[in-house]
Amino acid sequence: MTFVPNTLSLNDHALDGEAQRHAIECLLNCYLREYALPRNEADLNYQAQDVPMSLRQAGARCISISLPGGRLVVRIDSASLLGRCHYIGAPYFKGNQQGWRPLEARELASLLCTPLSGAGRVGEMLQQFANSLQITRAFLRHSRPANEAADSLLASEQHQLWGHALHPTPKSREGISHNDLLACSPEVGACFQLHWFKIDPALFRHQGEDPRSTLQQLSGRDDAYPCHPWEVARILADPLVQRAQQQGLIEYLGPLGQAMFPTSSVRTLYHPQLAYFMKFSMHVRLTNCVRKNAWYELDSAVALTHLLRPVMSELAIRQPDFLLMPEPAASSLDLGALGTLEQAREVTECFGIVYRENLSMADRGAYQPQVAMALFTWDLQGRSVCRHQVRRYADITGLGIEQATLNWLDAYAAKMLGGVLHCLFRQGVALEPHLQNTVVGFAQDGLPNRVWIRDLEGTKLVPEIWPAERLSALDERTRNSVYYSAQKAWQRVAYCALVNNLGEAIFHLANGSDALEQQLWTRTGELLHEQCAFLGHPQQLRELCAGAPFPGKENFMTRLMMRADREAGYTQLPSPLAFIAKSKCA
Repeated sequence: MTFVPNTLSLNDHALDGEAQRHAIECLLNCYLREYALPRNEADLNYQAQDVPMSLRQAGARCISISLPGGRLVVRIDSASLLGRCHYIGAPYFKGNQQGWRPLEARELASLLCTPLSGAGRVGEMLQQFANSLQITRAFLRHSRPANEAADSLLASEQHQLWGHALHPTPKSREGISHNDLLACSPEVGACFQLHWFKIDPALFRHQGEDPRSTLQQLSGRDDAYPCHPWEVARILADPLVQRAQQQGLIEYLGPLGQAMFPTSSVRTLYHPQLAYFMKFSMHVRLTNCVRKNAWYELDSAVALTHLLRPVMSELAIRQPDFLLMPEPAASSLDLGALGTLEQAREVTECFGIVYRENLSMADRGAYQPQVAMALFTWDLQGRSVCRHQVRRYADITGLGIEQATLNWLDAYAAKMLGGVLHCLFRQGVALEPHLQNTVVGFAQDGLPNRVWIRDLEGTKLVPEIWPAERLSALDERTRNSVYYSAQKAWQRVAYCALVNNLGEAIFHLANGSDALEQQLWTRTGELLHEQCAFLGHPQQLRELCAGAPFPGKENFMTRLMMRADREAGYTQLPSPLAFIAKSKCA
């Protein structure tokens, strides 16, 4: 296992300050969007004179948030139409009958979370918040510059230091030691060997394509099976595995074979020469979820790939620059003969691997793909990464930066929305096109010209279009895991595509310009109207185009209330399309 030490000149104090600032920004933006703004407890353009002296600068823009025990004020330099702010100073709090005082990140977290939940839930949330902050600091100290020229996809997978901009604990990873964290995390450019077990061939199970040639390519053996380094301790402690070892069916070999690179999801690993990405089980909570491959998800990934083949073929004709990344294989070990069904399923999940088709070397060379989350974020100097792509396009074409930005967004949004909405309204397939699931390819001039959506775990089917008889090959538990109601499917697709994805894209492309942001949302509205007409004016899309609220997923409240991600609620966000329409009429 290797990682490259940080070569930046910033000192530890400055890095700690950056970690604090981003933790505060994530937390405040979550709280604003999910709680304060819907309850009219926030003012995004606070004009009162009662602010700390350090915020009374000419032209300073502040926001104010009312809290049960006082008021919070923070300086910002921009606020989007979706209420997403960029903060440029510490938050100040004034309690009842008290003066103003600045807050550090953990004190802010306690102030916001404590009134909303019980002590146990708040304690867990604050622990995860502190964990995320500590890990961000470690990543900043050990980060390294991305080498896009060598492999643009890998560089973008391993260049996401900040993570989900609207999650309260974007870098939390529970129960991982500091050394193991650095050894296996993409944010520090990690590259490591898998841990392997010599197995009796009778234990091996796979669905779909046979992945054993890939395992042999990695290990150099034909009798070995791998797991992620963070899962090996759990496996070795399992009573069924210990029983299998005693009977000579399994032998732990330790780390060996070719090294692999962790991607932005942490547990999905990449090697440029392999046919597949490999998605491993890890009983580690990352952000909201424990990232294991449940036994029924091993079934559903391969089943969905089979079921969606006709959809992929239709997309190739109707949306040729929009592609899904199939998951044609899954594998694990079956120790059912040594214990109960429940015990055997635990082992199956620990050893479970989902195999996702890799992008071909030809496509990686032609399109220089990058993960969208690595584009619509800040670099270490506080600059929006996507602006580099836009400037390149502007320089090549001779366009002004504003027109280049509009063209760039138009090219990206048309492909992403065209494919996602076609799948939902024509095929009853709800993709999950959030930033980490979206891969963008580029033309020679830097304009987006291809979009891939990945990770079938988040892909669901609408039962009205996919009744049970179409899924008769799946058992009931697996079938239920791939269903969303029509309403839930729309909420998840609209949130992922418009809020998580395009909301962040427009925020970063606008670069603090209110006028440019409105132009970008205007063009997005035009694209949505075009898609609505093309798809026969489905009701939900028609209402959205008319100014209905956008659904905003409640990442903050979901984590605070310890809900499963599948059960996340949604906040209604005032539509930027309605705001622009109202502005034009005024």
